[in-house]
Amino acid sequence: MTQSNNVDAFGGNAVVVGGARGIGLAAVGLAAGRLDAMTVLDLPEEAPDVATAFPDATYRQADVVDRASLEKGFGVAAERGPVTSVFVPAGVTLPVPLLEVDSEQAERCLTINVVGAVNTIQAAAPHLAPGASIVLCASVAAYTGGGYIGGPVYGASKAAVISLAKGAARELAPRQVRVNTVAPGCTTTGMLGEDPEVHTMLADRALVGRLARPEEIAEAVVYLWSPASSFMTGAVLDVNGGIRL
Repeated sequence: MTQSNNVDAFGGNAVVVGGARGIGLAAVGLAAGRLDAMTVLDLPEEAPDVATAFPDATYRQADVVDRASLEKGFGVAAERGPVTSVFVPAGVTLPVPLLEVDSEQAERCLTINVVGAVNTIQAAAPHLAPGASIVLCASVAAYTGGGYIGGPVYGASKAAVISLAKGAARELAPRQVRVNTVAPGCTTTGMLGEDPEVHTMLADRALVGRLARPEEIAEAVVYLWSPASSFMTGAVLDVNGGIRL
């Protein structure tokens, strides 16, 4: 991924929570040339791919289940000005049938995917500029109860993310902060795994006949950050290749 020279630059100071890989990293790369500043928070101690995607980005280690680490990360981001754009792709899948999942697995999935989003919004809130845009990351599994690469608990966690975004949109509206959700279909990231038979099966189920590239989901995120989506809040932007039709 290289820095973009996209003419649709709109400036601002972004934070991507879970931006060291996958869709998050793709969003970091697409933001280069469009946004002025970028801070990436994720689990690894180092993330060289982030510097390649957005050479002037700041990287900090943080965990969505550790509220204090998120607060520190957003504090660092705010040193470059009020935060205007937030994306939260951090999450885990859980491809286990409902009657086989144990309580520890279920709690971990729900904590990372749902409580992690809650922690991020709360950590971001003191630093948000008027007009800021938060984008949470759900999944097509939110509508289907899992069944693609995640089981029912994963699907439930992503449905909860959609509901959380709607509630946050209502609560933050007086501060002129918008909150939306992107709901990807099956995308070629590490979460999907590397089994070619699974890839083929999932591609065949989409009307477009293929899997999504991370950049295609990231383009939706950048759109939701941009002034072009200024009348959207509490919305879900489905980017799934028609896999539910």
